[in-house]
Amino acid sequence: MYSLEAFKITDENIIDEFISNNPFAILTSENHGKIEVTHLPINRFKDGKLYGHLSKTNIHSNINETKEVCFIFNGGHAYISPTYYETSFNVPTWNYSAVHIYGNIKYINDNKKVWELLTETTEIYEGQNGWKLPQEERFKNLTKFLSFFEINVTNIEAKFKFNQNKSKEDIEKVIQSLKDNNQIKVANFMEYIIKL
Repeated sequence: MYSLEAFKITDENIIDEFISNNPFAILTSENHGKIEVTHLPINRFKDGKLYGHLSKTNIHSNINETKEVCFIFNGGHAYISPTYYETSFNVPTWNYSAVHIYGNIKYINDNKKVWELLTETTEIYEGQNGWKLPQEERFKNLTKFLSFFEINVTNIEAKFKFNQNKSKEDIEKVIQSLKDNNQIKVANFMEYIIKL
């Protein structure tokens, strides 16, 4: 991923927090000369590993485990007008955040393990007091339609482009301009990034 040094993020804790807050990823791979793309949630589980799942009818259920794939996580983003800056010599740009995880997919073929992972996935989104996956055979039978996988991570690239290469005055004005234009989430994330 192309990135100026000012925008690169290497802190693993910041990257993990970003993935946790933006878990709906884009999985990309090459398959017989064709680029394949799947949208799916990816989460770090209690064992510290990253997992995902998809339908067995999805092309990614049959991707060779030795082939490199890329998972793209996108966060808040916004158009930045030249009028957002304090200084006058600027052009339009886009502020955004993204993490790319490269690696291999390792499929899990044990139905009992798949059930455990599916249960943990549900708990991640439902919380301790939310809906529980019923312990009924008809629900457990659904595991045969799913491909659960672990990601064997080989490389991570993170880019948070939020005017870190600009003056303090420009940064403050961009943040205020974003707030004025109802881009509160992006403005708040920009404030967070600038303090890193």
